[in-house]
Amino acid sequence: MNIAAKKIELIDWLLQINDESKLRKVLALEAVLDKEVVAHTIVGYPVDKVEYLNMVKEADERISSGKYITIEDLEKEIESW
Repeated sequence: MNIAAKKIELIDWLLQINDESKLRKVLALEAVLDKEVVAHTIVGYPVDKVEYLNMVKEADERISSGKYITIEDLEKEIESW
């Protein structure tokens, strides 16, 4: 089946959807597929450029405000586990 036939099949299927929750899921998938993924979180969530830059900005703010743990402190904490 070529791509044009697959598109028509998908359109036909979409036209048959009467369940609003299914339609919301399809729209959510569209939003994910349209993102330009530049990274993934540690659990595998895709991150686009805007989200990634926001994550970096938040990390910089935490570092600037002193809300971080040094590797030395982390190593000490690990020893007590």
